[in-house]
Amino acid sequence: MKSLLAVLAAAVLCLGCSSAPEDAVLNVKVEAPAVAEVVVVCHNNINVLPLDGDGCASFVLKGSEMAYVKLFHGRESLQIYLEGGDQATVTFNGRDMTGTYVFDGEKAPAVKYLNTVSLVALPDEDYSLPFDEYKARLAAKEADAVKLLKANGLTAAGDFEKNEKDRIRYSYASPLIMYPMAHRVMSGDMGYQSSEDYYEAIESYVVEDERLACLDVYRAFMAEAMHVLDPDGRDVTSVYPKTVAQMKYAAERLSDPRIREIIVHHLAAVYVDNFGVKDISEMENLYHTYVRDSTLTASYAAKYDRWDLSRPGRRSSGFRAPDVNGKEYTLADFRGKYVYIDMWATWCGPCKRELPYLKALEEEFKDAEIVFLGLSVDKDKAAWQKMVKEGGLSGVQLYLGLGSSFQDAYRVEGIPRFILLDREGKIISNDMSRPSAKETAETLRNLEGIRK
Repeated sequence: MKSLLAVLAAAVLCLGCSSAPEDAVLNVKVEAPAVAEVVVVCHNNINVLPLDGDGCASFVLKGSEMAYVKLFHGRESLQIYLEGGDQATVTFNGRDMTGTYVFDGEKAPAVKYLNTVSLVALPDEDYSLPFDEYKARLAAKEADAVKLLKANGLTAAGDFEKNEKDRIRYSYASPLIMYPMAHRVMSGDMGYQSSEDYYEAIESYVVEDERLACLDVYRAFMAEAMHVLDPDGRDVTSVYPKTVAQMKYAAERLSDPRIREIIVHHLAAVYVDNFGVKDISEMENLYHTYVRDSTLTASYAAKYDRWDLSRPGRRSSGFRAPDVNGKEYTLADFRGKYVYIDMWATWCGPCKRELPYLKALEEEFKDAEIVFLGLSVDKDKAAWQKMVKEGGLSGVQLYLGLGSSFQDAYRVEGIPRFILLDREGKIISNDMSRPSAKETAETLRNLEGIRK
């Protein structure tokens, strides 16, 4: 069985900390690159940095007093530690990153430590032990790790020793969160209920310290502690309701506005990273109420935008849909021309009222570089077929059906809905004005290259 500590560590995602007075710069020099870029994972942001002709790239850590970052080249990786104001360079051969790297900077001893000394997890079987005994064994592992840290003599590496001691503390606190569930599995006692000692132990780690908030493991622990310590929400297991409950509890329980902001951000950002932005209005309300820091909100907005499939400038989601004769089309079949999409249904009165205006647009632009494309979201395909065969519809008419991935990508909940794409299939407008609107024809007339 894979170590539960390892599973938790893999799930720990970093978020930004914006309290530093200076930036840190990490310069990367790759000799004989195996791939054309390096990737820096820092505070839950994946930064892909193309290498220049000399195999060089630079990463700037803004607004952070310190951070543990992971540098990837191909399948290999290095752990890096940076503090505000650091100017560091790491050089390595792209075909043997871990075996050839040289780190030039004040934190070189810390980087060597991180890449040679690892935290040792308790075996999963130890979850079968009584809670006090399990907690004692974790404490012993933590003490051993701290002894190794001190034996490495890292007091000259900035604040690394102090920060690493806290990282060790919260790394060994994290398995405590999982004790009740893991104990049931490992002991076979499926009726086990957590004691007050368990909740007191978790509570003892809930410390509101902005310096700790720069540690990924602290934020992850605090987020889960908000679930464990919430008597009304601790039995909620579905991911979205659990996240909302954690955010609410953090907002009410944490007294330091900065810590509250960081933990609320962490919870929302992790959810969006993993599950997207569909139906998250309650989470959004909490987020925008309690998170005001511009660095955090910018990070969240970037994560949100990656899931916003209908954002202008993005390549449109595709579809595969038949015409009335059964011939299938995809969006790629219309590449090279602008596409004005009408999502409609036979039962929709407002959709039908737009038809005369749509025909007028098609007539005006019949010799232009634009396709007028009707996509039916009818549930009853026969009704659509009947209406198409009776005539009176303009443009290209295809049957998309109800609940398609294309409809979901644009979050179409009401029709008619009009969409305008450029000649490469990128979105110009995800909610284009209707044919009956005066500005629609003017917008189309002004499209670059619409007329040959």
